Amino acid sequence: MQCTYISALSFADYGSHPECDVALRSAYTALLEKNGYVHVTEVPDGFEHSRFLAGFGDFYPGPSGKLIDDIIAEPGMDDVYYGANRRALMPHTEGYEFDGLPPRYLALWCIVPPVGGGGETTLLDAYPLIEALRVEERNYLETQPFDWQASEGLRRRGLGQRSSHPILETIDGITLLRFSYNNILLLPGAVEPVASFLNRTKQVFDAEHITIKYQRNDLLHFDNWRMLHSRTEFEDAARHLKRVQIRYRG
Repeated sequence: MQCTYISALSFADYGSHPECDVALRSAYTALLEKNGYVHVTEVPDGFEHSRFLAGFGDFYPGPSGKLIDDIIAEPGMDDVYYGANRRALMPHTEGYEFDGLPPRYLALWCIVPPVGGGGETTLLDAYPLIEALRVEERNYLETQPFDWQASEGLRRRGLGQRSSHPILETIDGITLLRFSYNNILLLPGAVEPVASFLNRTKQVFDAEHITIKYQRNDLLHFDNWRMLHSRTEFEDAARHLKRVQIRYRG
């Protein structure tokens, strides 16, 4: 089993040796905090992804109402913007439309990889973009509330939430970014400064994102307050991922 930047450690015997488990989790957590994500490959059959991930916090129910969601293309939904179809997605964070805090972490693991390419998750660390903001820009994004709405697909299914939040917040000293390129509702007076930030961010995302390709059992775990993510288009409707959203512990 290989883990992004942890080639010498193995999850194969996770749960069998407490001292090794502590060392592995410590190294894993350090990478998650440093880089904003961890991608683990060559995961052995029998590894309990959800049990391992539960150590990072409580799970937040997904659109299905379940704590562990199945990410499968739903028939008849390819005509709308929606996470559960086969179309490409725009860069975003998860839960921007939630009333409270969005999930701190997202994790995906692969049950059936797509045949024929596509269906990759793409990621970008947004913190350098935030750090490069001018003082007045950052102040505006931290103090001006904006309306956010769920994707068109969720609204079609009657699951569309809507809320009002600033783009940037600081929670217990941690920078929280809410971002959606196409599901933030801009009032006329806010269009110019926010549109500039949205467009700059998307340009950097398109040019500099990393691409995660899935094989069976692969695990991708990332900081949802920091990392933008999207998905490439794919054709194979058999593609099947599991997903958990992990609450902020506080």
